[in-house]
Amino acid sequence: MHKFKRSKPRITLLESDQPPTPTPIDAKVAHNNGTSVAIEATNESLQASKTVPTPSLSEIIEQRTRENGRLRHELAYQQRKQAIDLSTLEKVGRVVAELRHTLREHKKLEAVIDHDFGKIGTGEEVEWFPRSLILS
Repeated sequence: MHKFKRSKPRITLLESDQPPTPTPIDAKVAHNNGTSVAIEATNESLQASKTVPTPSLSEIIEQRTRENGRLRHELAYQQRKQAIDLSTLEKVGRVVAELRHTLREHKKLEAVIDHDFGKIGTGEEVEWFPRSLILS
């Protein structure tokens, strides 16, 4: 039997070891107090991050508490939106079912009319509005 040699996985290097340069979109993000990899990799941002003091434990707890409250508020918002979306979806489903029923009835009546139209001139009696379809 022949033994197959497994090849070592190749590591492909990126074209550059440098961080990406900021694009116009990054500038807009930065203008709106946002961040991106390119923004965080600028010399100004890197130097500023070195001088930022480490918050105390009580400050971290306060920040996390505020963030937790904001996330709870956002969750409540999304849950309320989901509830009305589901309600609307149920209503639309009922309307679609009613439309399908109406179209089936329309096709039945149309078929009866087409059938009866074929009877005209043959001497057979024609019902203009069949009771069986009208009462259903």
